[in-house]
Amino acid sequence: MRIGFVGCGAIGSCYASYLVNKHEVCVLDTYAPVIEAIKANGIYVEKCLPGVADQKPVIAHPAMAATDPKQIGVVDLLVVFVHYQYLESAVRNALPMIDEHTMVLCLQNGLGNYDEIAKVVPEEQIIIGNTAFGATPVAPGHVKHTGVGVTNMGSLKAPMAKVEQMAEAFRACGLEVTVHENVMNAIWHKLLANVAINGMSALLETKNGFVEANQYAHEVARILVEEGLTVANACGCTLDHDEELEHVYDVSRSTDETISSMVQDVTHHRETEIRIINGAVVRLGKEHGIPTPCNELLLDLVLAKQSIYLGR
Repeated sequence: MRIGFVGCGAIGSCYASYLVNKHEVCVLDTYAPVIEAIKANGIYVEKCLPGVADQKPVIAHPAMAATDPKQIGVVDLLVVFVHYQYLESAVRNALPMIDEHTMVLCLQNGLGNYDEIAKVVPEEQIIIGNTAFGATPVAPGHVKHTGVGVTNMGSLKAPMAKVEQMAEAFRACGLEVTVHENVMNAIWHKLLANVAINGMSALLETKNGFVEANQYAHEVARILVEEGLTVANACGCTLDHDEELEHVYDVSRSTDETISSMVQDVTHHRETEIRIINGAVVRLGKEHGIPTPCNELLLDLVLAKQSIYLGR
């Protein structure tokens, strides 16, 4: 299968390093130093995986790496790993890689990515889901792979046969993939952990474990999750209160030394994805007439924090 990547940052690099073993992988990134490094040295993936015996680094060599999508041409599957705020323009830029048979896969955090892609690509060609992978960038073409786990896939309008076909392509490379009839359950399941951890850790500039370990943060996380859970189930999910709350605290404990992507955004003075995490809870809560005051307060506080360095 011919698989293209739009954005070859930390997570994208990790997935590419698996998929090159069985497929023709092509990488598109508008940041030239990334492409230059990959062309010269391949994708260098440093393994820092808990509980994994083989920690040897992997060097993956894509079939092609380019800043111009026309050089790559049409692919069977386009995997998109671009921040929400750049997603529409990135997919539009990648149109030379997409025809009527190309499926577009988005595994990113938050709610709202699908809508951005759907501005460019027919919904029948979009596969959505999420990933338990963890990774951090080190340098262009060099990442640390810090966590593995299930890749969840499903669709809202795409044929399930297509979803299964893409899932099998991933499984052939040793990846664990679960296909969901109701993929929104899986998306909200992970989103609720992000709702509890990411915004609060960004505001306080702490590691993930603080949310479960600190009595005050622990209680705030409970309120954030309960608001989000009420909204999720109003949107058609069937999530259990106790299971979701325990999952959030378990994620905080198991990733206690992890610095969330939102903390990294704040540290590097970048725009955060708070609008598609806690902001999604607020937006959908308003649509369903459900008050979400704790999520709304956290949203405003993180937006205020980032406005200090963004100047807007």
